[in-house]
Amino acid sequence: AAQKRSERVICLYGDCFPDIDDFCQEQGAIKVPGHYCYEMLLGSERFRHLIEEITGTYFAEKDLILNFEEYCVRPLELHDEEMRKYCFQQYRRLLYVRQPSDPNLTARASEVADFIGLSLDINDADYSYLEKELIKLI
Repeated sequence: AAQKRSERVICLYGDCFPDIDDFCQEQGAIKVPGHYCYEMLLGSERFRHLIEEITGTYFAEKDLILNFEEYCVRPLELHDEEMRKYCFQQYRRLLYVRQPSDPNLTARASEVADFIGLSLDINDADYSYLEKELIKLI
């Protein structure tokens, strides 16, 4: 419908969405640069710095923090200590990418980090990178 009105369709998904580039091409959508949603929220340079700063960073945002039980604990059977160790032994920290509209999830993020045996860091996304990229595409 947007194409019929000569409007641009902009996609904000990263490569975790299977075949996103093919999908965008088929739909005539323009994809915001970035392989990961965290890269889009933080900016490519800042995201790379965080990865290089501590190898083994497990990124999380509000939805994952709030739904960790449903998304990870139950399906991966993380109540089993061996499964937790197997799934998270390569990680050293949980980095919660806090967005401006997020409620205060510090306590919940800390619970998740403790549960999976990682230190917790919080990094605020300010949307400046995403805003700049969207302006380029409009």
